[in-house]
Amino acid sequence: MAETSWWNPGGTQPPAPSTGPQPLPSSVVRSRAELEKLRDDALAAQPRDPGDARMSWCSPDGVAGALEAIVHTSRWLLGERERAPITRELYDYPDLPVGRIAGRATDAIFEDNSEIPEWYAGGVRRTVEWATNAAKERPIFE
Repeated sequence: MAETSWWNPGGTQPPAPSTGPQPLPSSVVRSRAELEKLRDDALAAQPRDPGDARMSWCSPDGVAGALEAIVHTSRWLLGERERAPITRELYDYPDLPVGRIAGRATDAIFEDNSEIPEWYAGGVRRTVEWATNAAKERPIFE
């Protein structure tokens, strides 16, 4: 599935080559099924009214960007997306710099001149935190 992105409006990013399920990045503590469910829930929530999204941490005007980030990040962690969210860089799967991407997302949230929308960065950060820490809340409530 090709996707458009906040940083490439109207363009597409081809999906990562399909080689079957591989091990997840070593820092990910969630299962493949949990990541797939999060991805699917974020995709299903995109056409809804922003007030219907089950994301109490997100402002209604940021829901679209946050959902896009959740989809991009979960697909990246699953090996379904080649380019990293936030940096747009390519990495060998499953050797992904998950912590570095979370740090870049945090930087983007608090930088005044960041080209990355705040709610997109927040979605990336929350998805990575949830995927790598069993104690964190899911970015979209079930």
